Amino acid sequence: MNLNQIWKRYLFREMLKMFLLFLGCFFFLYGLIDYSLHMQDFILDKKIQIGHLITYYTAQFIKRSELLIPLALLIATLKVLFSLNRRGELIALQASGISSRTILKPLFLLGLLAVGFNLISSEYLLPSSLNRLDKFRKDHFRHSRHANRKDPVHMLTLKDRSKLIYKEEDKENHVYTDVFWVRSMDEIWHMTSLSTDPVHPKALFVDKLIRNTEGNFEKAESLDQYTFTKLQLEVDPTGKGFIPLENRKVSELFRLCLKKERLTSYEYPQALTYLLFKLSIPFLSILVIAAAAPSCLKHHRNLPILFTYTIFLFGFIAFFALMDAAVILGENLTISPYLAILLPLALLSIITSIYYRKSL
Repeated sequence: MNLNQIWKRYLFREMLKMFLLFLGCFFFLYGLIDYSLHMQDFILDKKIQIGHLITYYTAQFIKRSELLIPLALLIATLKVLFSLNRRGELIALQASGISSRTILKPLFLLGLLAVGFNLISSEYLLPSSLNRLDKFRKDHFRHSRHANRKDPVHMLTLKDRSKLIYKEEDKENHVYTDVFWVRSMDEIWHMTSLSTDPVHPKALFVDKLIRNTEGNFEKAESLDQYTFTKLQLEVDPTGKGFIPLENRKVSELFRLCLKKERLTSYEYPQALTYLLFKLSIPFLSILVIAAAAPSCLKHHRNLPILFTYTIFLFGFIAFFALMDAAVILGENLTISPYLAILLPLALLSIITSIYYRKSL
């Protein structure tokens, strides 16, 4: 698919201009609402500089691109094709022997570029952006509903999938207090404090508990000080103590799903759901163009422009709400992740394909 003809470059340029315009407007409105919600935090926290805000909203854009990009493509498709239709340019192209499907090729080229961007983002940009947002909220947001929540206990998931449970973190001294390391179902370590050094964590007043033949835990060892060599703390870019599965790269999720033994029965459906969602949702950029284009290419004396915009906007919002619900159902294993994520997209693809073929 190339742009070697003047009319193709013209359509691609018009589509690109409208796409960037609507994408910028949508994100500006989102950023304005987000800033108004957190204005008190931004004003009172003297540590927040302009650079922090730029990084924060860049990460927000990458996070919301899976929604904003197909939405901007949908509105841009309607706007460009309706304009061509009303100005008679569409009839001129068709009268010169160019089919409707050929006319739409520059639009689909932009859609393919959007698909590629979202797929690359899922692997390289989105994970780090989500981690940065989590860390930023934890460090700077103090007046939101979830800020400064005092949990009675905290849990870290370690690299070997064991659990570290502690009461609180002393950031000045870099230690966790009142710590339990659940290494396995048969081995638990308890210590009054543990340093946050990820290489050589040191503990004070350590007790090692082992499950005996009767199924009860008994103290097997007691030490005043101990340096762990097998306790590997994970680097914490989120401020949560662990990297959520939602924040993982597509390749990492794929490896985790291949090796089920590395995940618990609760974590596996979550990893599979996020993997399927991140791989499939970028193709919505192509589907919105295929769904919207046929309605704009029909020739009527009075085009139902407002009605068409309303129907497609409502349909897009409803579909995205459905996909959010599907993620929740899939990660909680209410229904199979394959069924929850792939079925709505498959049905939309089939309906769009039939409508596209019959209309053009």
